[in-house]
Amino acid sequence: MTEPSPAKPTRERIAAAVGWSLLIPGLAHFLADRKRDALIWFLTCQILLVVGLTLAGNTQFDFGRPFGFGDSTLIWLQIPEGSNFLTTQILARVYPSVEIGGTTPEHLPWRHLGYLLSAASGVLAMFCAAHAAGQTIVHSEILHPAAEKPRWHPGQVALATLIFPGLGHWMTGRCFKAVALAIAIFGLFFIGLLLGEFGDLDRQRHPYYWVGQMLLGLPAWLASLAASGVRYTGVPPYIDAGLLFTTSAGFFNVIAALDAFHRAETDWLSKTPGPYLASQAKAVEPKPKPKPKPEAEAPA
Repeated sequence: MTEPSPAKPTRERIAAAVGWSLLIPGLAHFLADRKRDALIWFLTCQILLVVGLTLAGNTQFDFGRPFGFGDSTLIWLQIPEGSNFLTTQILARVYPSVEIGGTTPEHLPWRHLGYLLSAASGVLAMFCAAHAAGQTIVHSEILHPAAEKPRWHPGQVALATLIFPGLGHWMTGRCFKAVALAIAIFGLFFIGLLLGEFGDLDRQRHPYYWVGQMLLGLPAWLASLAASGVRYTGVPPYIDAGLLFTTSAGFFNVIAALDAFHRAETDWLSKTPGPYLASQAKAVEPKPKPKPKPEAEAPA
């Protein structure tokens, strides 16, 4: 049986919503006349980005790379902050890193918190796009009058997965999968922390692994903040394995969020009177019995 999918016009609106959200978080909500959501997303992402850059002396840009022709920069590649695209592009050109002035990040007491806040801005911008896509489905695909409205839309369960892995599946009633995913993701993450002796979560030492770790969401952000004061006299012997495990956990959580989005989308579309339900109803509709042929009259 084919799973339900949004109609073509809805898919086009979803693609547009994702694009607008990644350009400026909240823009897709604003264009859809959901101004309160637009304001919340916009202010949250921009405040986190600006405060994070300020606390870390803009040293986040030391982990980015310019792309362009000659001396001209067309795009500043910055992850994960770059998901908050337009503001990151502007700030990367306006505010240089303090390292250019001779100040090293170690002299900035709040740099770790700054890294987390700016990274959270970019990760939340991604989930803002998922939230906008979920609302597009809800407002484009009308429920059948007799259908019970699902409690959560796809964007909400994807966002919940960022807050706590497995939570999105739990909200949609898939409790076994929620527990299995939470155990798998947290298992990878905590084994990685033990192998790396809590030295995994360091953006200055492992900037690219750190980006993947931040995709685990709130649990990784809190763990990174808690481990920021740990000091080392040498390199942990299993740090490479630890980095692999913790980074894999972050990417695994993105897959879990996408799956939660898809499951919630299926729940919603299965209650709409669209082409999918029509085709299924036609498939199960009993075939009419053939009418009996009239008996021929006997000759007189």
